[in-house]
Amino acid sequence: MPLYEYHCPTCSHKFDKLQPMSATGADCPNCEQPAKRAISVFARVGNASEEQSFSPGPLPPLGGGGCCAGGCGCGH
Repeated sequence: MPLYEYHCPTCSHKFDKLQPMSATGADCPNCEQPAKRAISVFARVGNASEEQSFSPGPLPPLGGGGCCAGGCGCGH
C-alpha cells in the first residue's frame, strides 16, 4: 500500500496516510473535514560519490511473450 500525503484546506494540517491505491481521499485527523491529496516528491538519500558510482547492473533478459513475458508462471 502506498503512503499518501494530505493537506487539510480547513485547518491547514498536513498528514500522511497509508491507503490502498483505490482510495478516493481521507478526512483530516484534526478537524475531520475532507482533506486534499498533496503532490509528493521522491527523495534519494546518499552522497554524491554514491550517485556517480551507482549502477543497477544489466537488465534481466525478456521472456518470450505471454501475459507477463513468461515471468508470472501462469503458463501463457
